[in-house]
Amino acid sequence: MMGSMKALIAVVVAIAIAAGVVLVVAGDSTAGTAVAITLFGLACVAAVSLVFLAIGRAEDAEREAASPKPPPPDPHVGEAARRARQRPPRRPI
Repeated sequence: MMGSMKALIAVVVAIAIAAGVVLVVAGDSTAGTAVAITLFGLACVAAVSLVFLAIGRAEDAEREAASPKPPPPDPHVGEAARRARQRPPRRPI
């Protein structure tokens, strides 16, 4: 999970760097400035989305840790139904 988050952060940073490169290369061009602003805006939206994703994952993990664990299943539950006749209960040792 954490590896995928790092990859997404790297993509956002790459888009922001690309916006800076386009802004520098385009110089005084209006179209270049518009493309750079668009790329930077997309990077910002993606960054905010990643923050909300991280918070949501943390809350899910916290909620899962706080919930009580179900008891382990009884290994003998289906055993009696598979037999032709039921055995009498075992005596305690």
